Amino acid sequence: MASPARPLTDLDFSSGCRIEELNKLLEELERRGSIALQGKEVIQTCVQAKDLIFSLVAQVHPLPSPNAFLLLSGGLCSGSIDVSPTDLGSTSPIICPSISYTLLVPIIRLPSPDLLVPCSPCHYLVPPSAWDPAPLLSGPHTSQVSPHDVSLWFSTALLSVEFSLSDSSLPLSLERAEPWGNSISLLLSTPSLFIRFDLVPVVEVHGWPQGVQYLDDWVAEDGLPPKVFHLFPWGPGGQWRVGFPGVELYMRRFLHPALSRVLRASTAVLEQILQKDGAPGPYIVWVTLLQACQRLPRGYLSQGHNAALCFLGLLEELSRLFLRGSCPNPFLPGCDLLLGSTHGPCLAQRISEVRAHPARYLRAVIREAKEVVKGGDKVEKEETEEKEERGSGCYPS
Repeated sequence: MASPARPLTDLDFSSGCRIEELNKLLEELERRGSIALQGKEVIQTCVQAKDLIFSLVAQVHPLPSPNAFLLLSGGLCSGSIDVSPTDLGSTSPIICPSISYTLLVPIIRLPSPDLLVPCSPCHYLVPPSAWDPAPLLSGPHTSQVSPHDVSLWFSTALLSVEFSLSDSSLPLSLERAEPWGNSISLLLSTPSLFIRFDLVPVVEVHGWPQGVQYLDDWVAEDGLPPKVFHLFPWGPGGQWRVGFPGVELYMRRFLHPALSRVLRASTAVLEQILQKDGAPGPYIVWVTLLQACQRLPRGYLSQGHNAALCFLGLLEELSRLFLRGSCPNPFLPGCDLLLGSTHGPCLAQRISEVRAHPARYLRAVIREAKEVVKGGDKVEKEETEEKEERGSGCYPS
């Protein structure tokens, strides 16, 4: 007797893909992405590289004391902080290796946001009195601390002490150190591994900016995460951009594994689309996922087999946001991540193409992850050489 036909309830109507297949592809991509950090030797090298960079930055004077650095996994444009290609102004001069980090270095630390001059819900001016003593300012009558001035001073100061890396007994060498886009990138290497650090000079401010919402819900009685926000060195007319990388890092640690899988996969398949000139950068993926978490029940989000549906829904939501030309910042009312963008319809169309063929795009990024792990593969070398000729294949990481 023939078995009954298998019901097609797990079929995605829009693409024709099976939900079960998409879930397996999401799991495979996650596994491939973690392979690069597997192995005691690789983990030990990453820790040594981090300690080496910390010790290098600590030689820059004068920095506020005590100073705490915030280390984020992934390069500057990996989506951990709010930054777009337009903010950076140029591509990174260093190709992005499989292991990269973003290090936020407080150049100025303020006890309260009351010392700042608000320009908009998401931008502030920093008065000269905040940087005292100021190693560098544009002139004696400067009315504000320019992000460019701070970044120029920090890059110059860091490059002046980089020679100390040659005295290190660790099996790490500095391949390149290049300033770009109000930040600086350092590329460290061992005979078998490259590790890149994107260092960003920031202003660290205790407290919350005016009008902030939801963040107090995440601060526990023990003060973790700290009630602190940062000002990033990009914005119009010498302004600084408000960001909350510390508390957002804390949020990511509590994200359900299924949603972490969705976030990584969505960022991977949309990376090239969101890092084009005029695009907002991958941070918008994280923000859109947070907004979805506010309206979906926890029981739905904590089910691993719903990861594929969340992935598809996230693509649809992003496409709608770009068509609408608006993506409100969930923490700052009145701050829109797509304000002034004219690329919405084009980006929406590109994301719709991904939504129409999700399995194809997931397989493509899985293949790329496999090539990275192979290391000495000839095809990978050719692609690397081609990217180096163009400056960088990503914008910037």
